[in-house]
Amino acid sequence: MKNIAECVALLGDVVRSRVSERARVHEALLKAIEVCNENHPPLDPLRVTVGDEIQGIYATLGQAIAAMLRLRDELLGVAEVRCGLGGGEVQVIDPKRGIQDGSAWWGAREAIERAESLSRQPGNRTSRTALVDARAGANPLADPTLRVIDAQLAGLSPGSRRSWVHLRAGLDNAAAAKLEGITPSANSQRINDHGLRPLSTLVDSVVALP
Repeated sequence: MKNIAECVALLGDVVRSRVSERARVHEALLKAIEVCNENHPPLDPLRVTVGDEIQGIYATLGQAIAAMLRLRDELLGVAEVRCGLGGGEVQVIDPKRGIQDGSAWWGAREAIERAESLSRQPGNRTSRTALVDARAGANPLADPTLRVIDAQLAGLSPGSRRSWVHLRAGLDNAAAAKLEGITPSANSQRINDHGLRPLSTLVDSVVALP
């Protein structure tokens, strides 16, 4: 892997990993990462590094956000993931050992620390994602938009959260209802009551960001 002049680094960690079923979470994490790498091709593959920390590099902010949201969907019911996104450059210090540096990684580290700090503050406890973007033309609305998406997802019941996953996967109402063991009208009610279609439109707009 060569130096990358402009990209977005994704850094993630499992929330409350020390009190989780580590073996079960780790296995689920590996499977989720495999799905993400297959469906959201990175510049440098998403992978587990030290402990439960996750990292990967993407060509655009939208691609990084899409991978981050897919990772969270794949881990639904098993673990929560906190993510920091950093826009900038990546320098490969040691290609053999995979050691990297650069403003994208500095931003990702600052962002994940910000997301964790916000989650301890009243009114921001739903925070799971933050962005620090040092690239030219960075969108100032991207970071607060991610916080809104976090808040909306956190407010869903387990059933509605699963309906969200089915909606994002492109399943029609009947197929989603069958998976949930409910009637199509009940699944439709979940979607309508929680504004999942407008939320999906918002997500579509952020995953298209350069």
